[in-house]
Amino acid sequence: MPVFDRIADLTVRPSRADDYAFVRALASGAFAAYSRDPSGTMSSILGEPGTETLVADLASVRAGFVVLRYERLARDMGPWKSPTVARINAIAVAPDARRLGVARSLLAHAEDAARARSARSLSLATADKNTRARQVFEAAGFFPLARFERYYAGGQAAVWMCKPLLV
Repeated sequence: MPVFDRIADLTVRPSRADDYAFVRALASGAFAAYSRDPSGTMSSILGEPGTETLVADLASVRAGFVVLRYERLARDMGPWKSPTVARINAIAVAPDARRLGVARSLLAHAEDAARARSARSLSLATADKNTRARQVFEAAGFFPLARFERYYAGGQAAVWMCKPLLV
């Protein structure tokens, strides 16, 4: 993969069928420390109902992805009757594209997509020790809600984070 240097060339788009090999391959490396079978887990996530995948292209080269899942709650949440909530099930950036703002852009597009579906919140889980990711999420307005021990393979803890979306 080329070394990227122009974030101005970044676009985020809905995934296409030919993106899924890229998504599974990037997930295999990005999530190896958190899953016994990251590619298989990603295939399962991509097949869930209510899932939307966005892909970031940097200078026409795939640079990252985010997978969202939408769910309409069967119960009320505060003033909202059976609201829709969104969850980021996976987000990853190619190694050569890191620290260029790709993750921030994917998060912003994920938020826009969730708002377009009238979601009231956007949540995610991340490894407690993945401080770089946690900093990116907190800078995007997510706040920690709970910690779950032994959430990931190898016994790693997770932090559940949320961002309210007032539409």
